[in-house]
Amino acid sequence: MANTIDKNVRLTAGSYVTFTSRYRSSNIFFYGNDRKITFSTYKKRSQVTSETDSFLTITKAFEFRPDLVSYKVYSTPDYWWKILEFNGMMDIFDFKNGRNIRLPSNFV
Repeated sequence: MANTIDKNVRLTAGSYVTFTSRYRSSNIFFYGNDRKITFSTYKKRSQVTSETDSFLTITKAFEFRPDLVSYKVYSTPDYWWKILEFNGMMDIFDFKNGRNIRLPSNFV
């Protein structure tokens, strides 16, 4: 039998994840008899470019490591997912040496 999902609880993920998480504004649902927690599906947002965005060519040192670029640029590794999303990458294996990427100046 499939787990039931309780969507009547009105909680947001803000108290369960960091402020840099892509799920911070997601709704929380409880499922199953143990009332396990899950988040609503994350939906990519349209990307807004800015004249203050910067650009970077991925070097061998940063290949497959968007977290290191995030740390270098934003002083936190937590925006790795935003860099990938902003550049239309599906996973870290798209983050290859020699590729030019745009680094967003804001996360609106």
